[in-house]
Amino acid sequence: MTSGEPRRATGAETRAWTLMRRCQGARTPALVGLSLPGLTPRQQEIATLAAQGLSNREIAARLVLSVRTVANTLYAVHEKIGTPDRKALAEVLEYL
Repeated sequence: MTSGEPRRATGAETRAWTLMRRCQGARTPALVGLSLPGLTPRQQEIATLAAQGLSNREIAARLVLSVRTVANTLYAVHEKIGTPDRKALAEVLEYL
C-alpha cells in the first residue's frame, strides 16, 4: 500500500457516505455499515463551527482555545474524513 492510499480510501468512504445520505433509503451490500469516519466530540464541534463559516480565530475565541489548536484540529478532521477544504467539509456536514 502506498502512503496516499489510506487517505484516498478515507476520501472515497466519505464521498460514499455523503452520496448515501442524499439517496434516502439506498441499500446495497457496499453501503451496509458505512459511516463517516469517527470524529471526537471536540473535532465534531470545531468542524461544525468551521463548516458554519467561522474563522479559526473566531472558533478559538468561542471555545477558549488557541488558534493553533483549532488549525491542528481542523487538519486532523480533513485527514480523517478526506475533505480538502472548508467548503467540502460543509458539504459533508450539510451546512451549505
